[in-house]
Amino acid sequence: MVGPRRAGKTYFMYWIAQDLMSKGWPRSSIVYINFEDVRLSVLKPTDFSVFLKVINEEAREYNGRILLMLDEVQSLPEWGRWVRTLLDRGGRYFVVLSGSSSKVRASDVATELRGRYIDRLVLPFSFREFLRVRGGFEQEFLEVPERHGKLLNYLRDYVLNGSLPEVVLKPEMASDLVRTYRQTIIYRDIIERYKIRDAAFFETFLEIVENNFGGYVSVTKLDNYFKSLGISKSKRTLSNYLKYLEESYYVILVRRFGFSSREVIQQPRKVYPIDTAYFRRRSIGPMMESVVAVELMRRGLGYNYLRINDYEVDFVINQEPREYIQVTYASAMDEIDKREFRALVKANEVLGRGGVARVISWDLEDEVEIEGIRVKVTPLWRWLLMG
Repeated sequence: MVGPRRAGKTYFMYWIAQDLMSKGWPRSSIVYINFEDVRLSVLKPTDFSVFLKVINEEAREYNGRILLMLDEVQSLPEWGRWVRTLLDRGGRYFVVLSGSSSKVRASDVATELRGRYIDRLVLPFSFREFLRVRGGFEQEFLEVPERHGKLLNYLRDYVLNGSLPEVVLKPEMASDLVRTYRQTIIYRDIIERYKIRDAAFFETFLEIVENNFGGYVSVTKLDNYFKSLGISKSKRTLSNYLKYLEESYYVILVRRFGFSSREVIQQPRKVYPIDTAYFRRRSIGPMMESVVAVELMRRGLGYNYLRINDYEVDFVINQEPREYIQVTYASAMDEIDKREFRALVKANEVLGRGGVARVISWDLEDEVEIEGIRVKVTPLWRWLLMG
């Protein structure tokens, strides 16, 4: 299991264990080990045989298998060799892994386990999960004004304050928790992991990126800006800094749609935080876009933004049929800028009329025809609950 810090990977492990026990697995066949336990800090590869002996002394097989849940596995020296050896022992062990994004990225897992794994991305709460945590909101009779208003109240909370599990569960500690998470990601997952020597410059770079959440980041413009200040950093360094932020699950970088990889690489990227709690400026429109970007990531969909002359489509979903999505804070048709619709028409003209055109609104549901194109207008809450 990979994903951002504090998204709930450990509790997902507990849920797997509970689910298996409800289906007949005995507790004695499930072993959970947290390798950040100080008592395990002295483990080294030569201790593997002792590790196996203790596991089999304490656990009992169920249908010939033992479930091993290895948490914070990055603390185990040469963890990939340990896990590969476990998997090679005749199917005796079923292994669930999770680790800090500072040491166990998706690319690290691919390198260490060499195809012998299925990965799952664990993200902050979906809106459905958020509603369940906030009191089991029933999704029925929403035409009743009181219930509909309460749903929108929950949605505003979800969009403006984010959905990191501990922040949702302890709203009175939200600002302190978010600040701590951010510092841990920046200093441990990026500066320490990638051995960034000029930490002060990286913090300046990060501040610019954070101020552009919901907007564009261009390596060329960043390079020109720093040169104007008399600061010389190569474009490669700036590009790597962006990559580090993305690999550490702090930001989502949305590439521009193009018909060639070179065309895509050279264009500015739209940048969103992995959770809206990290927004510096409280602007609900970009925060709605960020929620949509994270949800598309959760659904495993590839997507880009599209620019056609002066028109822009927020998201183009790259599967057939293509879907073109605009996100706008609107609750009535006359609140939607006509350019939003015109951009969708342009997208259909350029990329094919077989696509689905959609405007994700705050609380408006409708369907309109613009220049022969049917456009679905879907409230954000409904779209989030569709997944």
